[in-house]
Amino acid sequence: MIFIYNKDSFKNSVEVDNYPWGFRFRTKRRYWVETTNHGDRFCYATLNPKTNEWCKPKKSTYNSIVVLVDDGGYITSYSLSKCANKDDVTRVLAAIDYDKLSKAQKQQVCKLKSINHVMENVTWTVEKTSEYNLSDPADLARMKADANSPETKAREAEQAKENQLINRSIDLVYKTCLLKNNLV
Repeated sequence: MIFIYNKDSFKNSVEVDNYPWGFRFRTKRRYWVETTNHGDRFCYATLNPKTNEWCKPKKSTYNSIVVLVDDGGYITSYSLSKCANKDDVTRVLAAIDYDKLSKAQKQQVCKLKSINHVMENVTWTVEKTSEYNLSDPADLARMKADANSPETKAREAEQAKENQLINRSIDLVYKTCLLKNNLV
């Protein structure tokens, strides 16, 4: 398993020859990683052997980091999810070469580390409030009244303040990580 870095466009892609097209034809396929402000995604395009034109690229969903992997001539991707926990981040960073990542990918690593660092100190509680029978008009009216009650509004305001505090904390840790790693 060999990691392939800095293949970030169709022109700068990994090209595989002798790729099967149906039962009889062989063609070429190109693989690369597209990086945007949403993260990375694995992309590939196949050359149509009948017209000799490249087909429309196929693109995966976004992840925080995607690195191409050559597994004996078969190209796949190794990725780190946007929801990765601390152990996942540690495992992926141990497998890949951090220094060969692009600046945007290193920023994504900082973002994940920041989120995990802050969320270690956050606790969640789920409370049962009320049950409603949505087939009963009286229960629907009670549900609407409960949704507009002062207690509900106060609870929502408190949750909004807590969310804002969490987001500010993540931002602060993220900016510190960027400065520490010279990624600004």
